[in-house]
Amino acid sequence: MKQREDKSVLYEPRCPFCRELFDRPKEIDTELGSFLGGVCNCGAVYSFDPTGRNLGETFMEAISYACDQDWDLAMSLESGTDYEEIIINYDIRTHTVSPRRVNFLAMRRAQGRLFFVKLKRKNIKAID
Repeated sequence: MKQREDKSVLYEPRCPFCRELFDRPKEIDTELGSFLGGVCNCGAVYSFDPTGRNLGETFMEAISYACDQDWDLAMSLESGTDYEEIIINYDIRTHTVSPRRVNFLAMRRAQGRLFFVKLKRKNIKAID
């Protein structure tokens, strides 16, 4: 008899880059204020958008924090070349994720999102 798959693992808060469990977002102070987010053990930085409708600001918080708050460096980076980004649906109350990928065309209802950014360090050093 084939064992059933444990569906609960689909909702565990795991980093989309390394698959390790990540911590609940917490308030992180920066030079320009603060944001809810965190840093995974693999180096990925994540920022939380409770409405899922302000992903531009959420992205800027994550990428600038990943660049040690160097805004000039953060703005000079190219997606795919210098960093990777992944957005996931996230429920901060239950600290769970949705197994579905975010579809930008279907983002009509308010749902929390985590914006993960991971720098490709070898490429970043070439910019410095």
